[in-house]
Amino acid sequence: MKITSLGLIAALSAACLFSSLSTRAEVPPALAGKQVRVIVPQTAAGASDSLARVMAQELTKRWGIPVIVENRPGAGGNIGSEAVAKSNPDGTTWLMSYSGTHSINPSLYKNMPFDTARDLSPIGSLATLPFVMVISPNLPINNFAEFVSYAKANPGKVNIASSGNGSVAHLLDNMMDNAAGIQTTHVPYKGVAGSLTDVMSGQVQGTFASAPSVMGQIKSGQVKAIAASATKRSAALPDLPTFAEAGYPSLAIDAWFAFFVTSATPPALRAQIHAELNAVLKDPAVIAQFESKGAAPMVTSLDQFQSIVDKDMQQWGKAVVDSGAKID
Repeated sequence: MKITSLGLIAALSAACLFSSLSTRAEVPPALAGKQVRVIVPQTAAGASDSLARVMAQELTKRWGIPVIVENRPGAGGNIGSEAVAKSNPDGTTWLMSYSGTHSINPSLYKNMPFDTARDLSPIGSLATLPFVMVISPNLPINNFAEFVSYAKANPGKVNIASSGNGSVAHLLDNMMDNAAGIQTTHVPYKGVAGSLTDVMSGQVQGTFASAPSVMGQIKSGQVKAIAASATKRSAALPDLPTFAEAGYPSLAIDAWFAFFVTSATPPALRAQIHAELNAVLKDPAVIAQFESKGAAPMVTSLDQFQSIVDKDMQQWGKAVVDSGAKID
C-alpha cells in the first residue's frame, strides 16, 4: 500500500494531535481550562523557587494549562502561606512550602495569622535536600572533626551566620553546638545571600545553607563544605560526608519540599493532583534537573507524607524552644 507525502503528513499530524490531546486529558477535570498559581513564600532563585519552577514547567506541558509561579515573600514565609491557607478551595492556588517555614513557624511566631496544621493540607511531596555546613576558605579546616577541635580551642569566637532568627540555619547551629559540645556565636542576617557573602570574605566563619543556594560557591571554591545535614549523601555532592558519618546522628535531618493547598479543597481533587505530581517526579528529565540542584525526588503517598510533616513539626518545634528564638 502506497502512502503519499500528503497522506504521511496528515497521519503524523493526527498522531501529534492525538498525543497532545491524550496528554492534556490527564489534567484533573476541576482544573481544565483554568490557571494554577504556585505561591512561593520566599524570594526568587532560592531552593523553593527553583524546584517550583521545574514542576510548573513540566505540569504546563503535561496539562496544557498555565501553571504560574508567584513569589510572595515576607514574615518568614507566613504572608504567602496565609494567602494559600485562606484561598478559594478549587485547587488552583498552591503553596510551595518546605520543612523550614512549615514546621518551624508555628513554634517561632507568637501570633500566627492561620493554623498551619489545620488550614493547609499536602497535595504532594516533591524533594528532599541537605542543608550544607560551609566555612570560610581562609580557615585551616578541611572536615567537621577539625572544625569541632577549632571551635573548642576558640570558645565563643567562632561566628556562624544564618538567614535570620529561628531559621533552619540558626536552629542547626544551635543543635550542632549541643551535639558537639561547642560554643559558637550566632549572627543573624536578612537572608542567605548576605550570610554567604560574609562567609566567603571571612567576616564570619561559617553558615548552613540549602544545597541549591550554595552549590555554585562550593564548586568555585569560594566556600568549603564540611558536612551535610541529611540521612544520606547527596548525588550532587557525593564526596561530602553527612553529620551522621562524622559521628553526630542527631543532625541527620532531611529538609523536604512539597505542595500544599487550603484544607477545604475536596479530598478527591487533592488525590487527583497528587497522582499527577508523582507521575512527573518519576520522569527521568525531572529527576536529572532535581539532582543537578542537590535535591532528590520524594515520591510518597499523602498519608506517608503527612506522617513526616507531623513528626517534623514536633522535632523543629522542640528545636525552636531549645534555641530560645521567638518572633512577635
